[in-house]
Amino acid sequence: MNKNNESNEAESTNENSTGKRKFKINKKLGIILASIGVVGIILLWATLIGILKGSGKKYVAPLPSVVVQKPVLGTVTESITISGYVEARTMVPVVPFVNGTILNYSAKAGEFVKKDTILAKIDDAPYRQQFLQAQAAYLGYKSSFERVAGLYKSGATTQQNYDTIKAQYEAAKAQYDLAKLQMDYTEVKASVDGTILVADMGVGSIGTTTAPIAILADLNDLVVRLKVPEKYFDLFQLQKDKIEVTVTRPGIEGMYEDAVAAAQVETIAPYVNAESKNFAVVCRILNSGERFRPGMFVKITAAYNVHSNVYVLPVTTRKLDGSCYIFNEEDSTVKYLMLDKIVADNNNFLVDQEYADTWFVVDGQNTVFDGQKVRLAKDVEAELFGNQNFQEDLIQQETEEDKVEDKVESKEREQ
Repeated sequence: MNKNNESNEAESTNENSTGKRKFKINKKLGIILASIGVVGIILLWATLIGILKGSGKKYVAPLPSVVVQKPVLGTVTESITISGYVEARTMVPVVPFVNGTILNYSAKAGEFVKKDTILAKIDDAPYRQQFLQAQAAYLGYKSSFERVAGLYKSGATTQQNYDTIKAQYEAAKAQYDLAKLQMDYTEVKASVDGTILVADMGVGSIGTTTAPIAILADLNDLVVRLKVPEKYFDLFQLQKDKIEVTVTRPGIEGMYEDAVAAAQVETIAPYVNAESKNFAVVCRILNSGERFRPGMFVKITAAYNVHSNVYVLPVTTRKLDGSCYIFNEEDSTVKYLMLDKIVADNNNFLVDQEYADTWFVVDGQNTVFDGQKVRLAKDVEAELFGNQNFQEDLIQQETEEDKVEDKVESKEREQ
């Protein structure tokens, strides 16, 4: 047994020694390969540096490319835009005049109904009993009154008896008329022509005199109620008849375009709310069509001053600070320009006539600085210079400049 154990221990010791030797060899081999890789990278880097130095050329950044345009004749409309919601001028709740269980309910949201259309039927059983009771009393007093009236005319009864029976007859008739009216009220009818906006009741619901069974509105008479900032109060008050209003309902890209309709200023509040510093303006939508409905979000654009046949440029020509750049075709440089007075709309801004023949940078203005030399975009070069070979000439000019620089550097190295 002891000999077997000693033999196993010897074999285990030999295996451990062999594993350690292999590990050391692999470690040394890894270090050698890593060293060779580092040396190779250093040699490659040094070679590239030598090539670059040997070329003798410096890197020259390309000139920024810009698009230029002259002002064109157009129209600039000064306006303000305010958000609001479409409303029906009048929303008519249809409320029952009697209480009871709804036996029939025909109102459906979105349907157009005429005046006196029956929208719901309330259980008339209790009201029918009241009607029959009032009818019996009425017929009894009517008969008595007719008999006493005949006696009174012939002088067979007193004035007092006649007045008493007459009063009883009139009271009974009033009760009969009321009972009959309540019977008629069990049929709930539309009070006006209009479209049903809300119809949230149903058969079995309890109709009451405190809650509407439906809400009607005339969708051909829609308005937008605006809350306008105080600073525009004089504008609306003094130019109410001149303001042109446009209502825009934003569309969804790929589905349908914006819905646009004209509107008219109808009423302007004669005061400004002291808390909100706003005043109310009501605009009526003209020819609202099918795409405007109560509750929809819209944007109201009120145009108060229109400049026609003036020189304009796209609003994107100006930078965020309101400045822009003009292009000098003599030396192909750009010049910084800050316009003092800006009259603009959503698309264009007005340019003074003195700049009518000036080239403005309309694209690329955010990547240039005052006095910088630039290169024109290909689609503008032919229009500006009337020379289809302008690009080739410009490239040739740059090549000649590079040659001159190479000669200067060569002389410096010789010295």
